Amino acid sequence: MKKLFLLICHFIITICFSQNNSIPKKQFTLKEIDSICLKNGSSITSEGKINKEIENKSKKSLAKGTFSYSLYLNHFNEANYIGLSNIEKRKYNFDANSELIKAKYHEIIYYSSSYSETIDGEFYYVNDTLNYAKVKAVRSKNKKEIESEKFNIGISELNETKVFKTTFLFDFKHWILTKNEDILKIYNKK
Repeated sequence: MKKLFLLICHFIITICFSQNNSIPKKQFTLKEIDSICLKNGSSITSEGKINKEIENKSKKSLAKGTFSYSLYLNHFNEANYIGLSNIEKRKYNFDANSELIKAKYHEIIYYSSSYSETIDGEFYYVNDTLNYAKVKAVRSKNKKEIESEKFNIGISELNETKVFKTTFLFDFKHWILTKNEDILKIYNKK
């Protein structure tokens, strides 16, 4: 009888502890992330203005522009949410149960010599950590494209590369890491 009692206690304790194990978060593909973002829409948006002073050999000029961030969140496990009672649904904390999965950055700068530069970035996240980035930079004059550069880079490539320079003459690795920090600051303010 004592062994049966111990066996039942052991069984109950095992079941209780096994229910506390957290289920690992699903790792989405880029296509799945884009689909979720299209379905849910932007969750957090941040915008601002850019003012730069540029020195050439002969003169100083002013460049003005704008930038914007759009963050997309995977809010919750829908199957789990549907199974909750109405009282639990009212108490459900969407912010605590959401994760950052994608962020878009758009920047356009107009120079006084009728040149403009547009940089678009898409940042993909797994468990709130940068996993992949797509960047497109376009330089144009009088609204006609002169040169553009587009690249996709995974986090492993980004970590291996010391400097990632392009024809735009600035370090894209540093740019990606800086924008990632800005995105995470915006996300953590929610």
